[in-house]
Amino acid sequence: MRLVRGVKSLVDQLRSENGVSLLLTAASLVVLLGMAGFAVDLGWIYLNMTQSQKAAEAAALAGVVHMPLPSAVPFSGSEAETVALTISADAGYTNGVNATVTPQEVAGYPTQLQVDVSSGVNTFFMRLFGVDAVNFTRSATAEQLPPLVLGSDEPYMGNDPERGIHVNYWAAINGECELKSNGDPYSTRRHGQNCSGGLNGEFRDPAYYYAVEVPEGAGGGSLTVEIYDGDHWRDNRDDYDSGNIWGTGDRVNPAGSNNWDLDFILYEPDQTPNNWTDNDDIADGGNCFRDFRERNGVSGAVQQWRTLCTVNNASSGIYVMAVSVDGNTRAISAYSLRTRYNGNFSPPGNPVQLYALGALSLDMRDAGATPTFKVAKLEEYYANSNFIVGLYDVGDVYGSDAWLRFGGEASAMDCEVRVNGGAWGGDDSPGSASCELETSGQRYDGDWIELKFDVPVGYTCAGDCWVNVQYSMDAGADVTERTTWTAGVDGQPIHLLP
Repeated sequence: MRLVRGVKSLVDQLRSENGVSLLLTAASLVVLLGMAGFAVDLGWIYLNMTQSQKAAEAAALAGVVHMPLPSAVPFSGSEAETVALTISADAGYTNGVNATVTPQEVAGYPTQLQVDVSSGVNTFFMRLFGVDAVNFTRSATAEQLPPLVLGSDEPYMGNDPERGIHVNYWAAINGECELKSNGDPYSTRRHGQNCSGGLNGEFRDPAYYYAVEVPEGAGGGSLTVEIYDGDHWRDNRDDYDSGNIWGTGDRVNPAGSNNWDLDFILYEPDQTPNNWTDNDDIADGGNCFRDFRERNGVSGAVQQWRTLCTVNNASSGIYVMAVSVDGNTRAISAYSLRTRYNGNFSPPGNPVQLYALGALSLDMRDAGATPTFKVAKLEEYYANSNFIVGLYDVGDVYGSDAWLRFGGEASAMDCEVRVNGGAWGGDDSPGSASCELETSGQRYDGDWIELKFDVPVGYTCAGDCWVNVQYSMDAGADVTERTTWTAGVDGQPIHLLP
């Protein structure tokens, strides 16, 4: 009997443990299924959060292209806001439909745009625990550093004999077969004169670009662009114009050569302001272009203002003007540019700004002058960056002391200098309040000089935001100058902020 009772007890015990195992197994399955369900929901939520983050980033990058806004233009309804909302909708998040999309300015940072995308998703398994939906907001902030305004912020660039405006320089371009070291790195095809020597790796066609900017809110008027001395001398007029402040001083070698043109094309307002080389829609319905040719000195044919085109009902934005030289002549041609708006030359009737993009090639024809030039407009949104000025073939001075001194917004900034891409070093006045560079004795003939200025974090404009450069030469020095400048700010022009 004792044995029977022991066996029965063992069987009862086993039956009891099987029941517990079943309960444990069932409970475990519930936990595992819950974890699996939670993992599915978590993955679904993460996928949607990632997609909304990408939408916010795409919207911020697209909208910030239109920042900063002019002070008179409200953000609500602006192109920056509209574009951001459109791009977000294209990415699947439409404001007021399946998401709340909020583009907004960043206080104190006019070149930045923040976009918030708020949305939500329904859950699958988490609703068993009372969580039917999960809402979230993803944000992105983008910044654009607009292209620097070079040389001018007036409705004109260069001298204007007709209106008596004398700014000490002409815009200029060299012929394709001119010696490269004669001041123009971009329009010459080879390094040597008469198209000799090796290929010039810096050659580009078009060689130069200008902005004709109609401010936002000022569109709808009649915009006229004019060129002075586009039709240039066929002969060498360097001596002819000596001592004449209104003489452009076109130089042609040999004199009488007649196979080169200057081509000017004005394009519709640019939608990618940091890439001004991608335009292909010519303004005025495709009619805004002109070939200017050499003339033989016929009275009234040269050193006159000629109309490039007139755009009626002009849109706001940056019209990009491209300039190139066509022909294999050794030549240097100088010219000026100006605009009229509704017939007006000057503000307030003419709000247009005309400036160089990326590079400014100029010719200083006033022998012995010591002028001050505007280099670039260093707005406050360029704070905490490196401002870099490039000077090609600067200061060709014989038997005379010559200096370049940077002033304006750069007057309190020291600088570093390098030659032809070499190592950075100090300027010629280390420790002084301003950056100086000695250019005596053709010291930098045919060289690229770069000057790097540290723009401090808390930089604010002390004046009109312009950085300028003064040419200082010995009194009585018979000096003229043909050179090319570049200016830019390092870093990506359009980028997301962390």
